[in-house]
Amino acid sequence: MIMPGDESARMREFIDNELNARLKKELNIKLELTYIPWSDYQSKVELALSTGENYDLFWYGMSFVSDYKAKGYLRPLDSLLQTHGQALTANIPLDNFKQYRMDGRLWAIPSQAFTSAGKFTSVMVRQDLLESVGMKEIRTIADLEAFYLKMRAVDPSYYGYLETDRGQDVLWRELSDQPLTFLDENQMFAVNEETGALVNYLESDLYEEVARVRERWVGIGLIDKRLAGNKAANIDEEVAGKLLFRVGAVSRAMENLQTVQNADPDAKLREYYLFPSKPKYIVAPSNEAYMIPANAQHPELAMQFMNWILQSKEHYNFIIYGVEGKDYRIEDDKIKLLTNDQFMYEWMWRNKNYFMATTNVDDSVVQDMMHNDDNAKISRIFGFHFNPEPVKNEYAKVLAIYNEKFLPINLGIVSYDKEFPGSMEALNKAGYDKVWGELQRQYAAFRAAQAARADQEALK
Repeated sequence: MIMPGDESARMREFIDNELNARLKKELNIKLELTYIPWSDYQSKVELALSTGENYDLFWYGMSFVSDYKAKGYLRPLDSLLQTHGQALTANIPLDNFKQYRMDGRLWAIPSQAFTSAGKFTSVMVRQDLLESVGMKEIRTIADLEAFYLKMRAVDPSYYGYLETDRGQDVLWRELSDQPLTFLDENQMFAVNEETGALVNYLESDLYEEVARVRERWVGIGLIDKRLAGNKAANIDEEVAGKLLFRVGAVSRAMENLQTVQNADPDAKLREYYLFPSKPKYIVAPSNEAYMIPANAQHPELAMQFMNWILQSKEHYNFIIYGVEGKDYRIEDDKIKLLTNDQFMYEWMWRNKNYFMATTNVDDSVVQDMMHNDDNAKISRIFGFHFNPEPVKNEYAKVLAIYNEKFLPINLGIVSYDKEFPGSMEALNKAGYDKVWGELQRQYAAFRAAQAARADQEALK
């Protein structure tokens, strides 16, 4: 099994001893777990899959499933789930599985079953530091800038924002009068949630506005040009407790708290949406995907292992928190951590049937999470997967140009006025119009199929 992150000493001890002892006894399985640092995870997972390395199971985000399926890296899971996945289907809603169905088959297990509206469109802040400079909450871009400038006056060792290029849609909530949702991980296209129309984001006025905000952030030091786009630096500074804010993910304030409190025991985190009165959209019920490679030698065991995790609350707590009484204990229906080491990432398997907050998380943060989907709307692109195969050559060239020329614009480290015209020209020469046209064609077919299904349901 491949997992992202850095293996802690206790996690290795747990796998080698308590976990594998139980898996041997209950499933006759031995788990060999390989950790890959976050900064290298994408490239090394791609290499492992493309060369057919001997792995049976790996995790990645939702957006990678369709790409890996198109490249032939994945094994369809329908028969495995039916035979070995009773606990998975009992604890994960049917709609969650639909997002990973393509060409009539299932390609990933949506391991998380929790609230998900507005994922990656919130901002997570160091709440303790926010309050230390006389502020209570974040509601606007100006609030974020004021927070940074006030903290810099107190202690310039803190960094404002060190995300890679994600987070443009965090700003949309203030900058756009239309509710938009990104259509792709690479952030070139979007959908207008009110009209259902596709939006060529890179050539929109909104893209220019976002780029100018980022340029301003570089100008005042809120984005450090020396670290911008550096994934390893982003992780290092967060681990060191030096990040003031980053993109949220519905429950990141809980997920990241243990890491930050290792550096600063008094740290508090909280997530905010800019202009919170604006609607939030559910693009997918789970961003987490466990996949079994096409070349897996033990696919049945991989499915049995995933199923075992959700067979009971005791199994769930064991894989996530370790041994009760040694690594954690239950206090007032919460998890009291007795070790600072990470086990299986809780957010990868968070399930509404088993979820318990940890005692170090403020009740207000838990309430934010539990009520996040209140009054949320289903996104127009729910269930849509772009298949780049018909334009794979153009798509590869477009992505190469985008990564070279547009990421620096996204981050604000180069001038929009100077760099955008030439960058857009290069993108068009690479075949951007063909990719855009194919995307529109597939999206139109998706919308037509949705309408046909709606008509059939109405006739029933």
